[in-house]
Amino acid sequence: MTFNIRNFLNKLKWDPRENPENYIIEYISRGAPNDKEIIRASSITKVFHRGFEYKTPYGKIKYIPFHRILLIKNVSTDRVIYRKRMH
Repeated sequence: MTFNIRNFLNKLKWDPRENPENYIIEYISRGAPNDKEIIRASSITKVFHRGFEYKTPYGKIKYIPFHRILLIKNVSTDRVIYRKRMH
């Protein structure tokens, strides 16, 4: 069975048993250092069918498609939840 990013992010956002502050998301961001950015899952504002939105520290809303996600990790347990397979 394949990992469903959308379902997992919705779980982080809506399940009171989860603490989104414990999770980071690393994604491809062209122009950023090493073309990557890392955010806390707690900054997610909406989860869509093919991506999610989050609020930057400057108050801007950014949309990230799921195919750009490289890693989802629980930093409190150091457990990698999802890592994109590179071809």
